[in-house]
Amino acid sequence: MTSLSFYAYICIGVNRLADERISTIVKEIKYWKEHKLLPEVHCDFLLALYTQGEDESVDTPVKSRYNFLFYLQLILLVLMVPFSFLVVYFTQFNSILQLSIQVLFIGYAIWVVHYLRKRNHPYVHIPIIVTLALVLILTDFTSNQLRLNQYLNVFAFMLNFIGWYLLSRKFRYRYLMISSILALAILLFLNFSHLFPFN
Repeated sequence: MTSLSFYAYICIGVNRLADERISTIVKEIKYWKEHKLLPEVHCDFLLALYTQGEDESVDTPVKSRYNFLFYLQLILLVLMVPFSFLVVYFTQFNSILQLSIQVLFIGYAIWVVHYLRKRNHPYVHIPIIVTLALVLILTDFTSNQLRLNQYLNVFAFMLNFIGWYLLSRKFRYRYLMISSILALAILLFLNFSHLFPFN
């Protein structure tokens, strides 16, 4: 065996070993993805990295269509907030119908939160923020319908912001904790600052 053929033989062996190792790694990543041991987005990235974009389970027309529908769903979800605001404050619909629309929107937003949290999706924060905004609008709508006095109205909003804080502690969402504290401070300042002399 010449030195050239010996070198070629060694290269083929090394390549075969590398291919086997990559194949094992790809199988392992697919197992993680199937059993939700890692977020789906991370698994897709690793599969694309190790297969150099040739893995059919990552880049297919069905996947592209799914991504398009997912982003469309997120856009429609975000649009629920201004639409809800419009329905509550700028339409003459029956109050029961307005309330039903609000409850329907909130129910759908909560379902999206649950769906994305189960999959550890990085965009789960969008439906969380939408849900909290919708609940805030519902709180204001309900307090206006019940004609609550100022203190009960403030108390209803305080419950919202305390709820935000508790959620932030449970799920470790720092932005939610900061938002709840700021919102609570602004609410109390706007409604009770006249009781304290500042000059």
